[in-house]
Amino acid sequence: MKASVLCYNLKGTKKGKQIAMIFGFLGYKIRHVEKEEYGLPLKALAGMGEVQEQASGSVDGFSEEMLVMNPVGETMLDKALFLMRKEKVQIGLKAVLTETNQEWNSLELYEEIKKEHEYMQKNAAERKE
Repeated sequence: MKASVLCYNLKGTKKGKQIAMIFGFLGYKIRHVEKEEYGLPLKALAGMGEVQEQASGSVDGFSEEMLVMNPVGETMLDKALFLMRKEKVQIGLKAVLTETNQEWNSLELYEEIKKEHEYMQKNAAERKE
């Protein structure tokens, strides 16, 4: 299995190029997910399963930047996060592909990690008060 990272709303941006450089250096396959693919299971987008035809129709999507990382081992993940911090590349919505979320589509994952991110920001703000 090859490590991969799914990138959302980063294609053609300075931050997207930085992400590609960091993850590419570590041997990750970089995949920019298009809005039309948001209904596909994450494991298919990460190259771990067959891409099934999805129902056609309008996809609303989201505009925030998001990363879904599928590392080969924890060390590889730690190195990627370290390099992101070192290069000051901040992406608020990040997740790791897991047994639980690999069947989800991009929109389902987005909704879940957005809630978690907002909860953590709220708690951090309350601790500062």
